[in-house]
Amino acid sequence: MLRMIALDLDGTLLRSDKTLSARTRQVLESYIAKGTHVVVASGRSYDSLPQEVLSVSGIDYAITSNGVVICHRPTGEKLFYSPLKPACTQQLLSLIQTHHAEFEVFLDGVPYADAAFVAHPTAYGLPDAATQYIQSTRKPIKNLLSFTQEHIQELDCLDFITIDQQKRKLLSQQLEQISGIYVTSSVPHLLEISDASAGKGPALRRLAQYLNIPREQIAAFGNEENDLDMIEFAGVGVAVANSPAHVRDCANFVTGSNDEDGVADFLERYLTQQ
Repeated sequence: MLRMIALDLDGTLLRSDKTLSARTRQVLESYIAKGTHVVVASGRSYDSLPQEVLSVSGIDYAITSNGVVICHRPTGEKLFYSPLKPACTQQLLSLIQTHHAEFEVFLDGVPYADAAFVAHPTAYGLPDAATQYIQSTRKPIKNLLSFTQEHIQELDCLDFITIDQQKRKLLSQQLEQISGIYVTSSVPHLLEISDASAGKGPALRRLAQYLNIPREQIAAFGNEENDLDMIEFAGVGVAVANSPAHVRDCANFVTGSNDEDGVADFLERYLTQQ
């Protein structure tokens, strides 16, 4: 019996056009009706979560910003919150200035990015498909560096943005020299940086302890590097078919792709076996 289902969104639960299929919605609602906790577990900040998912009645918990926050949605209470330490942020800002790196920051669940980047993401090498998402979720700031310094005591997390794989590799190497941070990635153009205590896996473990649910009764679905620790923690770790090979290899099961309703397909089959 599954008592908790943790769901990555982009590339896993949501189709490539960012929609939630009617079939998937129905399957989730059937589990919720049976008393299973269905939990959002996303790299997105809380403010960026799609209303289409949040409108599923009974999704009471959300793990956001790669585990920086665990929120009880009906009350708005943060069950866990681990912001970036100012000393770590200062080192990240030094890297940004040294490498003239593009970045975005998250403050109280809201993402902020440079105004020029928000206006024209494709000018920074991002695909056309990313434009609508970025412009609908990021708040544009004219001087992001100054904004970050002003709010250095209260940042949730920070992302480096680059499609240059050589630059990404260099930044990754230098990030390894900074203690007290957690680094992961959900898409090729991002390096997502948060406090060392973050991560979807640790957040799922904390929520499971809070709800007194053993890991054997938890299923977790994902498709990218930032889902690995969550998939490995859950008793039923599931990768969708569109995941990279190393993510599929670490999962207990592989289901259909996000565009084939892989999550719904697995949960329907699992339910009939119980």
